Amino acid sequence: MSFRKILFCSFVMGFASIPLVSGAMLKNGSFEEQGQESDRAEHWSRWGDWINRECSWAPTRDGACLTGYHHWQIEGKGNSGIWQDVVGVEAGAQVTFSVYANADRAEAGAQDFESVELRIETTIHGEQSVVASRRWPADAIATGSDWSRLFITTTIPKNPVRVVVIVTPGQGEKPRGGALKLDQAELAVHSSEDRYPSPHAGQ
Repeated sequence: MSFRKILFCSFVMGFASIPLVSGAMLKNGSFEEQGQESDRAEHWSRWGDWINRECSWAPTRDGACLTGYHHWQIEGKGNSGIWQDVVGVEAGAQVTFSVYANADRAEAGAQDFESVELRIETTIHGEQSVVASRRWPADAIATGSDWSRLFITTTIPKNPVRVVVIVTPGQGEKPRGGALKLDQAELAVHSSEDRYPSPHAGQ
């Protein structure tokens, strides 16, 4: 995927919870529904290698399935990811896109994945344009039975809206190891009374 134009950033980012007003707007946010193939989640698109719907990995954050990134099987340096186009978000709405993440660390002598990134995008003149994005390094992601809630909050300039999760593999020379689990993705809209103050705006 190519992303040619950065519109602006006006978002809140981190692991903590913030007030959400509407219900989830994403379909199959917990990856339970199977797509045309068993390793594809219904309503989600994907690119790259070894990012699959998994129903035998544990722990999950919700339900029986999740999206798993098989970092130990990645051979190239290109990223992998999933995305979903969302309808019904009005221009000017403030939204929060979130997903829970859990990492399996690489064994000694191997390297972890480099980062996981969340993006909120729209389409301007036929081109995908980034409205807000944030990356977290592998060592910031919870392990074991714990989960990190990753989120970004921004104001949508126009429809349509696309949410994207991008995983970048380790870029060093060591063998790759470990994995990443993603579960319980959500896109929620804030009401006009509960808009979250944005601490950063730039271009």
